[in-house]
Amino acid sequence: MGRSYSKLRPEVIDDLTRLTGYTAQELHQKYSEFLTFHPSGKMAESEFVEMYQTLFPKGDAQKFALLTFNSFDKNGDGGVDFKEFICALYITSRGKVQEKLDWAFNLYDIDGNGFISREECLEIITAIHCMMDVKSESPQSMTDKIFSQLDKNMDGRVSKEEFIEGSSANPSIISILSKTQDR
Repeated sequence: MGRSYSKLRPEVIDDLTRLTGYTAQELHQKYSEFLTFHPSGKMAESEFVEMYQTLFPKGDAQKFALLTFNSFDKNGDGGVDFKEFICALYITSRGKVQEKLDWAFNLYDIDGNGFISREECLEIITAIHCMMDVKSESPQSMTDKIFSQLDKNMDGRVSKEEFIEGSSANPSIISILSKTQDR
């Protein structure tokens, strides 16, 4: 069976405190909670999907959960360890707008080539629609709108610069991203 972890090493605490702004005490508490549910020290993909299904019971969260899981699993080893989890939790809940935009871009850039293609955007929007059980505007229509706003050079893909610039210029996006920011 997987190795059981019981204590965070001091250098890990120092690193996570610097990266996230969480105190050592907060990190120890969150680590203890993490180990309660993931005694091996890693969250499996299936556990991540189950967590999202619990959070979004009216829709089908599987596809979005898998895409999000892949963005959390920075080292690509098929599991989300505590460091990956707490850094992602920090960015999505307490991070600065720029950090959230960077994370969102990386989520949409599924193949990691530095650009968001129409297909990648459509895949994410479709996954969000399924998870949230959205019945209004179609994913294709939303993708078309996003591309008309963000793909400034009209090359059929959105660069990180275009994504951040276009998102930063949209008051609705900034408002949403700023709501959970506490620094």
